[in-house]
Amino acid sequence: MAENVLADKLSAGQILLGLCNMYPASGIIESMAQGWDFVWIDAQHGQHTTASALHAVQTAEAHGLGTLLRVPGHEYGILGPFADLNPSAVMVPMIDTADDARRIVDALRFPPLGKRSYGGRRAIDVGGRDYFRETELLVVAQIETLEGSANARAIINTEGIDCLFFGPDDMKVCMDLPINTSAIESEPLRNAMAEAAQAARAAGKYAATPADSPALLQCAIQMGYQLLVGGGDNVFLRTLGAERLTELRNAL
Repeated sequence: MAENVLADKLSAGQILLGLCNMYPASGIIESMAQGWDFVWIDAQHGQHTTASALHAVQTAEAHGLGTLLRVPGHEYGILGPFADLNPSAVMVPMIDTADDARRIVDALRFPPLGKRSYGGRRAIDVGGRDYFRETELLVVAQIETLEGSANARAIINTEGIDCLFFGPDDMKVCMDLPINTSAIESEPLRNAMAEAAQAARAAGKYAATPADSPALLQCAIQMGYQLLVGGGDNVFLRTLGAERLTELRNAL
């Protein structure tokens, strides 16, 4: 079996911290991602294309980082090309039902479990022609709606799904909460977050979520989350840029 640094660390019980990469510039990963455990490459709400995601995966791998590649949709024709880039994990947004989960397993797993097409260029270049047998891919389902939360146990118990990623922002929209609400501040949001982790752990699988403060990080770990995103290039660039501008204007 070819090495999958993300899967290996998760199976060893490690708690992993990741950086979200929104902007399609591999230099951002070289500059900002060192010291993190993995990079979340966002091709849904970030600006990545298939081509730029390839460069991001290659750059992260060169630095020994796991790669969590979020795709823009559920469609078979989208999932296959992104999986063929050979990331550590593919994350699919808005999984609401077990039927949704089974469809993405069909697209991301080879027969007999799924119906993924053989022949990915990078997958073969890196893993050889037996990559479909020897390369491990983690499949991550995002829980982002009230329906998805209610069906979390059925989703994670679908064969071929490895991890639930609790997406708090869309959940806040569904719950009509202010978008900057922390799970620490909202009992309904915190309960949904806890239920996703409990479902994953009960199935012997993994749970992931953003955790951008020490308090939220500790809360998530206590719930059973193992894969944690500490922030993104978009936030760090914006906030540090604003802070530095304020400092300099105050010095004028």
